[in-house]
Amino acid sequence: MISLKIDRKKVTSNPNEESDIISCFIKESVGKSLKGIDTNKLKYYTVERNDTILVIAKVTDMIGIQKASRKKMLFAIQDCLASSERYYMKKVYIDVEGNFSTLLVKTPMKYDLDGRFANEELLLSFYGKSKIPFKK
Repeated sequence: MISLKIDRKKVTSNPNEESDIISCFIKESVGKSLKGIDTNKLKYYTVERNDTILVIAKVTDMIGIQKASRKKMLFAIQDCLASSERYYMKKVYIDVEGNFSTLLVKTPMKYDLDGRFANEELLLSFYGKSKIPFKK
């Protein structure tokens, strides 16, 4: 959990191309595809490890975003990476954060798309510390 909390603190609305090219790519792509969400108020941070990518997206303005639109954001991130020649083969973990809680989680094996209080422990397998057994 400690690694995840540290990574969550690194989200930014202005990702640096040199240190976080994936976030730059996602920000640009999602900004063009999402309607009804002020994408300037979204923050991103990504971690790439071998064949996996963790995307942390933080929504700073929750008041104007309905639960259904939150899912659209997660799927826009997923579609962005899936359509990329560079990232489509990667196993993707997506963490959508609100101001006070984890809203949505998607991993290669499981997901929690509640939209209010998602199970953040699903993300621990990215760090090799899963409390949840893997199932195929």
